[in-house]
Amino acid sequence: MIEIVIAAGILIICLFLLALLMGGTNIRFHSKAKAGQVRLACIGDSTTYGTVIPNVFYNCYPAQLGRMLGGGYHVANFGFNAKTALDVNDNSFRKTNQFPLSLEYQPNIVIIMLGTNDTMPQNWVSQAEFKEHYRSLIQSYMDLDSKPQIIVCTPNSAYHVHGKTEGSYNYGINEEKLLLECGAIKELVTEMDVAFIDMYEVTAGHPEWYKFDGIHPNKNGAKAVAAVVCKKITGQSV
Repeated sequence: MIEIVIAAGILIICLFLLALLMGGTNIRFHSKAKAGQVRLACIGDSTTYGTVIPNVFYNCYPAQLGRMLGGGYHVANFGFNAKTALDVNDNSFRKTNQFPLSLEYQPNIVIIMLGTNDTMPQNWVSQAEFKEHYRSLIQSYMDLDSKPQIIVCTPNSAYHVHGKTEGSYNYGINEEKLLLECGAIKELVTEMDVAFIDMYEVTAGHPEWYKFDGIHPNKNGAKAVAAVVCKKITGQSV
């Protein structure tokens, strides 16, 4: 009996460590910014957190971005699995512990990339609601004392996988709604005069970056996202 309990305990520990390393938890290890570093906050969902990427804390896009930018920057990953820009239920990013932490961080630069989960049936309301809730989220960062540069990204592309009808993806994510969101975000960045990256376009035509489920970028997809963000910030390709 004792052997069975020990074996079960070891299995549980192994499964937890696997989930941890593959981004299946929302655990994170934030170092503190050093004096003089530019503080950069990455706001998003599981594609920011790094879900399904092996060695997530090293290979998620914020971690890769930090290495690309170098020691003058401190990059903090505030991504949270399954969260939305829409503030209509408990899936809202603003109802996570990471939202107030990201405000307390007083970032100098904010990268926001949300929308994928908003297209799910349990979250979606309308394009107009999405736009206004996203506007409110952006404004939360514009109002910070640190007056950060804000870069808003469309959600990444999604990919059809075997067993799904065309235009319908894993987890109930919907292509038509993704495109509606992209249109709303393009209007928002103009209206609010903030910087913009079309991540939907950046990740289009690259299904090899999404082999797990058609939704979450792998290490190479995360690298591509990080490289585009890095160029937007520094003006230089990596």
